[in-house]
Amino acid sequence: MKITAHRDELLSTIAVDPTVYQIVDDLAALERLVPEAPSELESLAIFRHQLPSLLALRGRGQAHTEQVRRLIGLLAREKDQVEIWIDVANALTILTNASNLALLLLPARSEDDAWAREQFGRNLLRHARRNGDGEEIALARRAVGELPRRPVHLALPAGAEAISEMIETMARRVGALQPKPEVAAPGAPSTHSLEQAESLKAYFDAAPDLAGLLGGAREVLALIDGLRSIAEPDPMTGDAIEGGLILAYARLLRVALWPARTEGDVAAKIAARDLVRARDGDPDRLSALWEIALGQGETVSGQSLRFLNVDERD
Repeated sequence: MKITAHRDELLSTIAVDPTVYQIVDDLAALERLVPEAPSELESLAIFRHQLPSLLALRGRGQAHTEQVRRLIGLLAREKDQVEIWIDVANALTILTNASNLALLLLPARSEDDAWAREQFGRNLLRHARRNGDGEEIALARRAVGELPRRPVHLALPAGAEAISEMIETMARRVGALQPKPEVAAPGAPSTHSLEQAESLKAYFDAAPDLAGLLGGAREVLALIDGLRSIAEPDPMTGDAIEGGLILAYARLLRVALWPARTEGDVAAKIAARDLVRARDGDPDRLSALWEIALGQGETVSGQSLRFLNVDERD
Protein backbone atom coordinates (compact mmCIF):
# COMPACT_ATOMS: atom_id res chain seq x y z
CA MET A 1 0.00 0.00 0.00
CA LYS A 2 1.54 3.26 -1.13
CA ILE A 3 -1.01 6.06 -1.03
CA THR A 4 0.80 9.38 -1.05
CA ALA A 5 -0.67 12.85 -0.72
CA HIS A 6 -1.59 14.59 -3.97
CA ARG A 7 -0.94 18.29 -4.36
CA ASP A 8 -4.65 19.12 -4.17
CA GLU A 9 -5.51 16.62 -1.40
CA LEU A 10 -6.82 18.01 1.89
CA LEU A 11 -7.66 16.28 5.17
CA SER A 12 -10.83 18.36 5.49
CA THR A 13 -12.21 16.88 2.27
CA ILE A 14 -10.76 13.35 2.35
CA ALA A 15 -13.31 10.62 1.61
CA VAL A 16 -13.51 8.88 4.99
CA ASP A 17 -15.15 5.45 5.07
CA PRO A 18 -17.99 5.69 7.64
CA THR A 19 -17.98 1.93 8.28
CA VAL A 20 -15.98 1.00 11.39
CA TYR A 21 -13.94 -2.14 10.82
CA GLN A 22 -12.13 -4.13 13.47
CA ILE A 23 -8.40 -3.36 13.47
CA VAL A 24 -5.89 -5.77 14.99
CA ASP A 25 -2.17 -5.08 15.20
CA ASP A 26 0.49 -7.72 14.55
CA LEU A 27 1.31 -8.32 18.22
CA ALA A 28 -2.33 -8.71 19.25
CA ALA A 29 -2.99 -10.95 16.24
CA LEU A 30 -0.63 -13.59 17.64
CA GLU A 31 -3.22 -14.42 20.30
CA ARG A 32 -5.55 -16.01 17.75
CA LEU A 33 -2.78 -18.37 16.64
CA VAL A 34 -2.62 -20.06 20.06
CA PRO A 35 -4.66 -23.25 19.53
CA GLU A 36 -6.82 -25.28 21.85
CA ALA A 37 -4.86 -28.38 22.88
CA PRO A 38 -4.95 -31.08 25.58
CA SER A 39 -2.24 -29.23 27.51
CA GLU A 40 -0.72 -25.75 27.61
CA LEU A 41 2.63 -27.27 26.67
CA GLU A 42 1.17 -28.72 23.47
CA SER A 43 -0.65 -25.48 22.73
CA LEU A 44 2.51 -23.40 22.94
CA ALA A 45 4.50 -25.94 20.91
CA ILE A 46 1.91 -25.85 18.11
CA PHE A 47 1.77 -22.05 18.32
CA ARG A 48 5.53 -21.95 17.70
CA HIS A 49 4.95 -23.50 14.27
CA GLN A 50 1.97 -21.35 13.27
CA LEU A 51 3.67 -17.95 13.33
CA PRO A 52 3.14 -15.49 10.46
CA SER A 53 5.46 -14.54 7.62
CA LEU A 54 8.00 -11.86 8.48
CA LEU A 55 7.74 -10.53 4.93
CA ALA A 56 4.05 -9.78 5.53
CA LEU A 57 4.91 -8.05 8.81
CA ARG A 58 7.48 -5.91 7.03
CA GLY A 59 4.92 -4.96 4.42
CA ARG A 60 2.33 -3.85 6.94
CA GLY A 61 4.88 -1.90 8.97
CA GLN A 62 6.12 -0.12 5.85
CA ALA A 63 2.59 0.60 4.60
CA HIS A 64 1.55 2.23 7.87
CA THR A 65 4.78 4.23 8.00
CA GLU A 66 3.87 5.65 4.59
CA GLN A 67 0.43 6.61 5.87
CA VAL A 68 2.00 8.43 8.82
CA ARG A 69 4.17 10.38 6.39
CA ARG A 70 1.14 11.13 4.25
CA LEU A 71 -0.75 12.42 7.29
CA ILE A 72 2.14 14.62 8.41
CA GLY A 73 2.33 16.16 4.95
CA LEU A 74 -1.38 16.89 4.93
CA LEU A 75 -1.37 18.33 8.45
CA ALA A 76 1.31 20.77 7.32
CA ARG A 77 -1.30 22.21 4.91
CA GLU A 78 -4.15 22.31 7.45
CA LYS A 79 -2.79 22.79 10.94
CA ASP A 80 -6.31 23.29 12.28
CA GLN A 81 -6.93 19.57 11.59
CA VAL A 82 -4.37 18.33 14.13
CA GLU A 83 -6.82 17.68 16.98
CA ILE A 84 -9.23 15.91 14.65
CA TRP A 85 -6.56 13.57 13.27
CA ILE A 86 -4.23 13.10 16.25
CA ASP A 87 -5.68 9.72 17.24
CA VAL A 88 -5.44 8.51 13.65
CA ALA A 89 -1.73 9.32 13.89
CA ASN A 90 -1.52 7.53 17.26
CA ALA A 91 -3.24 4.45 15.86
CA LEU A 92 -0.99 4.29 12.81
CA THR A 93 2.06 4.74 15.03
CA ILE A 94 1.10 1.79 17.24
CA LEU A 95 0.29 -0.36 14.20
CA THR A 96 3.67 0.46 12.67
CA ASN A 97 5.59 -0.21 15.87
CA ALA A 98 3.70 -3.45 16.55
CA SER A 99 4.59 -4.78 13.09
CA ASN A 100 8.24 -3.81 13.40
CA LEU A 101 8.61 -5.25 16.91
CA ALA A 102 6.89 -8.49 15.87
CA LEU A 103 9.31 -8.70 12.93
CA LEU A 104 12.24 -8.77 15.37
CA LEU A 105 10.44 -10.93 17.95
CA LEU A 106 9.45 -13.84 15.70
CA PRO A 107 11.80 -16.42 14.17
CA ALA A 108 12.68 -16.42 10.47
CA ARG A 109 11.36 -19.58 8.84
CA SER A 110 12.22 -18.95 5.19
CA GLU A 111 14.68 -17.08 2.99
CA ASP A 112 12.04 -14.36 2.53
CA ASP A 113 11.74 -14.05 6.31
CA ALA A 114 15.51 -13.78 6.71
CA TRP A 115 15.67 -11.14 3.98
CA ALA A 116 12.84 -9.09 5.55
CA ARG A 117 14.45 -9.19 8.99
CA GLU A 118 17.93 -8.35 7.66
CA GLN A 119 16.58 -5.44 5.61
CA PHE A 120 14.66 -3.99 8.53
CA GLY A 121 17.54 -4.59 10.94
CA ARG A 122 19.95 -2.66 8.74
CA ASN A 123 17.44 0.18 8.40
CA LEU A 124 16.96 0.32 12.17
CA LEU A 125 20.70 0.49 12.79
CA ARG A 126 21.13 3.13 10.09
CA HIS A 127 18.39 5.26 11.67
CA ALA A 128 19.93 4.88 15.13
CA ARG A 129 23.36 5.94 13.88
CA ARG A 130 21.94 9.00 12.11
CA ASN A 131 19.50 10.18 14.77
CA GLY A 132 20.35 8.53 18.10
CA ASP A 133 23.02 8.68 20.74
CA GLY A 134 25.35 5.90 21.84
CA GLU A 135 22.73 4.33 24.09
CA GLU A 136 20.14 4.16 21.32
CA ILE A 137 22.66 2.66 18.90
CA ALA A 138 23.60 -0.01 21.45
CA LEU A 139 19.92 -0.76 22.07
CA ALA A 140 19.26 -1.18 18.35
CA ARG A 141 22.25 -3.53 18.04
CA ARG A 142 20.94 -5.68 20.89
CA ALA A 143 17.48 -5.85 19.33
CA VAL A 144 18.73 -6.70 15.84
CA GLY A 145 21.41 -9.19 16.86
CA GLU A 146 24.14 -10.39 14.51
CA LEU A 147 23.76 -9.43 10.85
CA PRO A 148 25.85 -10.68 7.90
CA ARG A 149 28.72 -8.29 7.20
CA ARG A 150 27.57 -8.09 3.58
CA PRO A 151 23.84 -8.06 2.71
CA VAL A 152 22.96 -11.50 1.38
CA HIS A 153 20.64 -10.13 -1.30
CA LEU A 154 23.51 -8.20 -2.93
CA ALA A 155 25.30 -11.39 -3.96
CA LEU A 156 25.31 -11.58 -7.77
CA PRO A 157 23.90 -14.81 -9.25
CA ALA A 158 25.75 -16.78 -11.90
CA GLY A 159 23.90 -18.08 -14.94
CA ALA A 160 20.61 -17.26 -16.67
CA GLU A 161 18.52 -19.55 -14.45
CA ALA A 162 19.90 -18.02 -11.26
CA ILE A 163 19.33 -14.50 -12.60
CA SER A 164 15.73 -15.35 -13.51
CA GLU A 165 15.16 -16.79 -10.03
CA MET A 166 16.61 -13.65 -8.45
CA ILE A 167 14.28 -11.42 -10.49
CA GLU A 168 11.25 -13.50 -9.51
CA THR A 169 12.30 -13.43 -5.86
CA MET A 170 12.75 -9.67 -5.75
CA ALA A 171 9.46 -9.10 -7.58
CA ARG A 172 7.68 -11.26 -5.01
CA ARG A 173 9.32 -9.42 -2.15
CA VAL A 174 8.64 -5.97 -3.55
CA GLY A 175 5.01 -6.95 -4.08
CA ALA A 176 4.73 -8.12 -0.47
CA LEU A 177 6.13 -4.79 0.73
CA GLN A 178 3.29 -2.91 -1.00
CA PRO A 179 0.12 -4.51 0.42
CA LYS A 180 -3.23 -2.98 -0.47
CA PRO A 181 -5.82 -1.98 2.16
CA GLU A 182 -8.35 -4.76 2.65
CA VAL A 183 -11.01 -5.94 5.05
CA ALA A 184 -9.32 -8.76 6.93
CA ALA A 185 -10.91 -11.75 8.60
CA PRO A 186 -11.88 -11.17 12.26
CA GLY A 187 -8.76 -11.17 14.43
CA ALA A 188 -6.38 -10.97 11.46
CA PRO A 189 -4.08 -8.00 10.84
CA SER A 190 -4.32 -5.90 7.70
CA THR A 191 -3.19 -2.58 6.27
CA HIS A 192 -5.14 0.63 6.73
CA SER A 193 -5.13 4.04 5.07
CA LEU A 194 -6.24 7.51 6.19
CA GLU A 195 -9.56 6.85 4.49
CA GLN A 196 -10.28 4.43 7.37
CA ALA A 197 -9.90 7.20 9.94
CA GLU A 198 -13.01 6.21 11.91
CA SER A 199 -11.80 2.63 12.26
CA LEU A 200 -8.34 3.82 13.30
CA LYS A 201 -9.80 6.14 15.95
CA ALA A 202 -11.93 3.29 17.31
CA TYR A 203 -8.88 1.03 17.46
CA PHE A 204 -6.89 3.58 19.44
CA ASP A 205 -9.81 4.32 21.75
CA ALA A 206 -10.26 0.62 22.60
CA ALA A 207 -6.95 0.28 24.44
CA PRO A 208 -6.12 -3.20 25.79
CA ASP A 209 -6.15 -4.05 29.49
CA LEU A 210 -2.47 -3.53 30.31
CA ALA A 211 -2.72 -5.20 33.73
CA GLY A 212 -4.45 -8.17 32.12
CA LEU A 213 -1.71 -8.48 29.49
CA LEU A 214 0.92 -8.36 32.23
CA GLY A 215 -0.87 -11.09 34.18
CA GLY A 216 -1.11 -13.27 31.07
CA ALA A 217 2.58 -12.82 30.37
CA ARG A 218 3.48 -13.77 33.94
CA GLU A 219 1.46 -16.99 33.69
CA VAL A 220 3.25 -18.08 30.53
CA LEU A 221 6.68 -17.15 31.90
CA ALA A 222 6.00 -19.19 35.03
CA LEU A 223 5.24 -22.20 32.83
CA ILE A 224 8.42 -21.60 30.82
CA ASP A 225 10.53 -21.47 33.97
CA GLY A 226 9.09 -24.81 35.01
CA LEU A 227 9.85 -26.35 31.61
CA ARG A 228 13.40 -25.04 31.73
CA SER A 229 14.01 -27.04 34.89
CA ILE A 230 13.51 -30.32 33.01
CA ALA A 231 16.88 -32.04 32.78
CA GLU A 232 16.40 -33.63 29.36
CA PRO A 233 13.60 -31.79 27.52
CA ASP A 234 12.12 -33.39 24.41
CA PRO A 235 11.60 -31.44 21.14
CA MET A 236 8.01 -30.53 22.06
CA THR A 237 9.19 -28.99 25.31
CA GLY A 238 11.82 -26.96 23.45
CA ASP A 239 9.16 -25.72 21.03
CA ALA A 240 6.84 -24.85 23.92
CA ILE A 241 9.58 -22.83 25.62
CA GLU A 242 10.28 -20.86 22.45
CA GLY A 243 6.60 -20.39 21.67
CA GLY A 244 5.90 -19.35 25.24
CA LEU A 245 8.64 -16.72 25.19
CA ILE A 246 7.23 -15.27 21.98
CA LEU A 247 3.69 -15.14 23.37
CA ALA A 248 4.74 -13.71 26.73
CA TYR A 249 6.92 -11.00 25.22
CA ALA A 250 4.27 -10.13 22.63
CA ARG A 251 2.00 -9.33 25.57
CA LEU A 252 4.72 -7.41 27.39
CA LEU A 253 5.51 -5.39 24.27
CA ARG A 254 1.85 -4.40 24.01
CA VAL A 255 2.00 -3.20 27.62
CA ALA A 256 4.99 -1.08 26.67
CA LEU A 257 3.57 0.29 23.41
CA TRP A 258 0.16 1.55 24.53
CA PRO A 259 0.09 4.91 26.34
CA ALA A 260 -0.94 4.77 30.00
CA ARG A 261 -4.39 6.29 30.57
CA THR A 262 -4.74 5.49 34.27
CA GLU A 263 -2.53 5.04 37.31
CA GLY A 264 -3.25 1.33 36.98
CA ASP A 265 -1.74 1.38 33.50
CA VAL A 266 1.36 3.12 34.85
CA ALA A 267 1.68 0.48 37.57
CA ALA A 268 1.38 -2.27 34.95
CA LYS A 269 4.11 -0.69 32.84
CA ILE A 270 6.47 -0.34 35.80
CA ALA A 271 5.80 -3.92 36.91
CA ALA A 272 6.37 -5.20 33.36
CA ARG A 273 9.65 -3.30 33.14
CA ASP A 274 10.83 -4.75 36.46
CA LEU A 275 9.80 -8.23 35.33
CA VAL A 276 11.74 -8.00 32.07
CA ARG A 277 14.85 -6.60 33.75
CA ALA A 278 14.83 -9.43 36.31
CA ARG A 279 14.74 -12.19 33.66
CA ASP A 280 18.45 -12.75 33.07
CA GLY A 281 17.86 -16.16 31.50
CA ASP A 282 15.87 -14.82 28.54
CA PRO A 283 17.60 -13.80 25.29
CA ASP A 284 19.05 -10.31 25.59
CA ARG A 285 17.34 -9.13 22.40
CA LEU A 286 13.94 -9.57 24.08
CA SER A 287 14.76 -7.08 26.81
CA ALA A 288 16.10 -4.72 24.13
CA LEU A 289 12.80 -4.95 22.25
CA TRP A 290 10.98 -4.17 25.49
CA GLU A 291 13.07 -1.04 26.07
CA ILE A 292 12.46 0.13 22.51
CA ALA A 293 8.72 -0.47 22.85
CA LEU A 294 8.58 1.40 26.16
CA GLY A 295 10.32 4.39 24.59
CA GLN A 296 7.85 4.36 21.72
CA GLY A 297 4.92 4.19 24.12
CA GLU A 298 6.29 7.03 26.21
CA THR A 299 6.63 9.17 23.08
CA VAL A 300 2.91 8.76 22.38
CA SER A 301 2.08 9.44 26.03
CA GLY A 302 4.13 12.63 26.02
CA GLN A 303 2.10 14.33 23.29
CA SER A 304 -1.12 14.77 25.31
CA LEU A 305 -2.30 15.43 28.86
CA ARG A 306 -4.79 12.60 28.32
CA PHE A 307 -1.96 10.14 29.00
CA LEU A 308 0.48 9.48 31.81
CA ASN A 309 4.23 8.98 31.54
CA VAL A 310 6.00 6.27 33.49
CA ASP A 311 9.12 8.35 34.14
CA GLU A 312 7.04 11.02 35.87
CA ARG A 313 5.68 8.54 38.41
CA ASP A 314 8.58 6.14 38.88
